[in-house]
Amino acid sequence: MHPNADNLIASRFDTVLYDLDGTLIESARDMQVAVSRVLADHGLPAATEDDMRAFMGQGSKVTMDRAFTKYGRKLDEAALSAVTREFVRYYEADPVSHTTAFPGVAEVVARFGRMGLRQGVCTNKFERPSRMILEHLKLMPPIIDVAGADTFPVRKPDPRHILMLLERMGGSAERAVMVGDSIHDLEAAHAAGAIGISWECGDVLVDPASGAPWLIGLGEARVVRREGSIGFSIHRDAERERFNEVYGRDLLTETGARAALER
Repeated sequence: MHPNADNLIASRFDTVLYDLDGTLIESARDMQVAVSRVLADHGLPAATEDDMRAFMGQGSKVTMDRAFTKYGRKLDEAALSAVTREFVRYYEADPVSHTTAFPGVAEVVARFGRMGLRQGVCTNKFERPSRMILEHLKLMPPIIDVAGADTFPVRKPDPRHILMLLERMGGSAERAVMVGDSIHDLEAAHAAGAIGISWECGDVLVDPASGAPWLIGLGEARVVRREGSIGFSIHRDAERERFNEVYGRDLLTETGARAALER
């Protein structure tokens, strides 16, 4: 860990927002159980945990659409809304049995809490199961607030999802960082005017005006530059390391990343 990491972080940020699935927690097994129960009710085979990892990230309705599409069932909007309600009922009955926090998450959340940083979760999972999971894993507190897919009229990648949560928490985009695992987290953070840090999502962003890539190589980290904002995308091999070790070594010791934190 960079020796001045705490000071650098606290001087640059006062609010840290996290995505949930794939960022703080591994929830594929509990999702798979609930989705598979809905599929079984409709005479279809079970989904797999790998299916869940591929289908998650854009909300329950998208997850269910992808699950049924896998088996050749294309649902109209009314049918899709109905199976999504079925999924939510099954999932909210038990969202925690097989769900765990990734290694190092509890430590870094506790550490940021001791530093006095506000911490919240901005997720496309519904708010109620999100809170249940965070409380079960003893991550809430120090995390103090959650905005789910049903909390506000909008959700990621709409930047208002982040901005409305920040307003409710008493924070501002200028002093906030959004930590996620997908391109939607980066896009939402950039559009909100916050800094986004994302585990490698495999997408290459291109400036629509110039056609120039927004991704610039920095060893294990890549810096994403867009409209004056800077985000960090960490390669998958770093994802297996402890969260706070990745945050400290791979970002703070890189010249460009340190400049972003200190600006």
